[in-house]
Amino acid sequence: MTDRILELSAHQFDVLKEISNIGAGNAATALAQLIKHPIKMTVPAVQILSFDEVANVAGGADAIVAGILLEVSGDLQADLLLLLPWSQASSILAILLDQKTSSFHDLDEIEISALEELGNILANSFLTALAKFTKINFLPHVPSLAVDMAGAVLNLPLARLGESVEQALVIDTKFHKQRQSVDGYFLFIPRPKDLEKFLHNLEVVSR
Repeated sequence: MTDRILELSAHQFDVLKEISNIGAGNAATALAQLIKHPIKMTVPAVQILSFDEVANVAGGADAIVAGILLEVSGDLQADLLLLLPWSQASSILAILLDQKTSSFHDLDEIEISALEELGNILANSFLTALAKFTKINFLPHVPSLAVDMAGAVLNLPLARLGESVEQALVIDTKFHKQRQSVDGYFLFIPRPKDLEKFLHNLEVVSR
């Protein structure tokens, strides 16, 4: 892993947050249609973290999380990862299915499918918004669910994209249904050699 970590200005973060909010709005609309009930999504913060720091947002490398991973191909290679601490994953199932599971050991097929579809909707909504700004062609693949310690889940994109992954765009994501609120983290993890291309096309990199 290199020491070269790109730093973004406050204005650049604002642009990324705008894109994230557009994606969240589109995802909320799709989720509302899916569950037949109004749902809101907000983006309290957007940050770029070194990959070594990412596990900390989910409570540490040993914390149990649900990770919904989608590979992205097209003009660049990246991974999209919806990271939900287990307590939050259980709560989001209550929103999606009107049921709550107490153990990550006994997820049934319906619960697995619901979490994968959540990741799929969020990923496609984000990529659609991102494509409009960057003019980059993104091709998302089928999502897959992993429930494990955060460190193990984060090793999945490392294995695919290479150990030299430097940074991830981390989008804090809140789901709201009536008085229920669930926190999650949506990660956009480009292949290292595609990171600058992504930022260049976004036209927010300082020259």
